[in-house]
Amino acid sequence: MRMTVLSSLRSAGGLLRALRQRVDQLTAMLERQRRTQAQVEAFSANVAHELRTPLATLITGTEVTLRELDLPPEARDRLGANLEELRRMQGIVGDMLFLSRAYGGQRARRQRVDSLAALAAEVAEYHDAAVEEAGLSLRVDGEAAGDFDAALLKRALSNLIANATRYGSAGSVLRVGIDGHRSGRVRLWVANTGPVIPAQRLPRLFDRFMSSEAAGGDEPAAPLGHYGVGLSIVDAVARMHGGAPFAHSDERETRIGFTLGGGMSGRAYTARRSQPSAATLPAPPTLPP
Repeated sequence: MRMTVLSSLRSAGGLLRALRQRVDQLTAMLERQRRTQAQVEAFSANVAHELRTPLATLITGTEVTLRELDLPPEARDRLGANLEELRRMQGIVGDMLFLSRAYGGQRARRQRVDSLAALAAEVAEYHDAAVEEAGLSLRVDGEAAGDFDAALLKRALSNLIANATRYGSAGSVLRVGIDGHRSGRVRLWVANTGPVIPAQRLPRLFDRFMSSEAAGGDEPAAPLGHYGVGLSIVDAVARMHGGAPFAHSDERETRIGFTLGGGMSGRAYTARRSQPSAATLPAPPTLPP
């Protein structure tokens, strides 16, 4: 009997040592991933920051040249095309800097917004020409109020409306929805009728620079500007307000949106990663020696 107990204890001790070793390996791997992610974030922020000044100089110089009266038509056309691309690059750089600040923990600057419906209508009006050109119509449903960063909400809604406009079926209606709850949380979403997003792509829809091949679909994962950060900005805005993004797609409609916490004490945004970081995992159990 005593030998059986000792044998069992030795077996348990071996299992605990093996478990401790696996936990240590997992912790080390997650720490390496965390350091790599931090280096990538810092590199992106530095590159974007360094590009701001030369891009601004090129844009200003091109605009000044275009004002010259004796400029040949062909040269004017080429410079106009260059200016359009430079401004697009400037937008990309601005988005990269915004995401770097958001991933670094920047909070939303909350002020009282008495009507989210009015805010959504203002953003929708900006997209009137594109919506009409696509053969669509748009309506805003619902209402809510609270303490939000209005500029960030406009940016996120604008991205969602642009995305829905690009994929909406001609003759259909784009819907901007606002769902308020007694808890103070709010859901903002944009729905369109169009191609169904494959289910395997939905979990990574808000990742940055996600290609269609990596996401598992046939359409671009983030068509806004064609450089893959439009829906990542939606994700960042949501989390800066203590919320999260969501997406649903079936034969009836595709609905993409985000939730918001309406209180003044929204938590800071933390970097969103495809793999969990060591900070987000529960502490490993204390094992006996």
